[in-house]
Amino acid sequence: MTLTAEPIEQREQQLNSLYRIGILATLGFVTMTFAALAVVFLIRSRVPLNWNHIILPPILYIDTAILLASSAVFELAHRRLKANRQTDFYRMTQIATGLGLLFLVGQVVAWLQILETGQLVRSNPHSSFFFIFSGMHGAHILVGLAGMIALLVRTREPASGPKWQMNTRVLANSVSIFWHYLDFLWLVLFALLLFVKR
Repeated sequence: MTLTAEPIEQREQQLNSLYRIGILATLGFVTMTFAALAVVFLIRSRVPLNWNHIILPPILYIDTAILLASSAVFELAHRRLKANRQTDFYRMTQIATGLGLLFLVGQVVAWLQILETGQLVRSNPHSSFFFIFSGMHGAHILVGLAGMIALLVRTREPASGPKWQMNTRVLANSVSIFWHYLDFLWLVLFALLLFVKR
């Protein structure tokens, strides 16, 4: 039995609503976790004992720009998918995924640079928070990249069939929300590490 356009649109709206609830619930939990850590960070920064504001490596500025670029490219890709331009979506999602991977490489380089400067975790709580924040955020980046890779697998070959296309659009909507949220989250964490001194 072939589904008509109207039932498919209704089904897509239902799936989008369902997935959006799931994503927002997940992001609510993530937000609460990071908010709790941020509160601990702010409180601990007011205690002068062993608290020295670390010098953040310049690569983090470049890394931040890379993550923002990844988000922008994926948003453009997402719009191409909505316009049924699957080939364009695939190519642009490849770029967004590559930039996401490059962001993770930059985070690892920043970790190594901080360790090389002697700002060790055991001697300075501020550096501990850097590793906690960037490590947990990096784990979420991996989840977002897994979603992008799933989309790349789905759109590598031109898809046929309205149901397949509908499911791809629904997945892309969810990945888009999650990926853009990770941008916002990193900007908040980076600002905390950069500007909160004592």
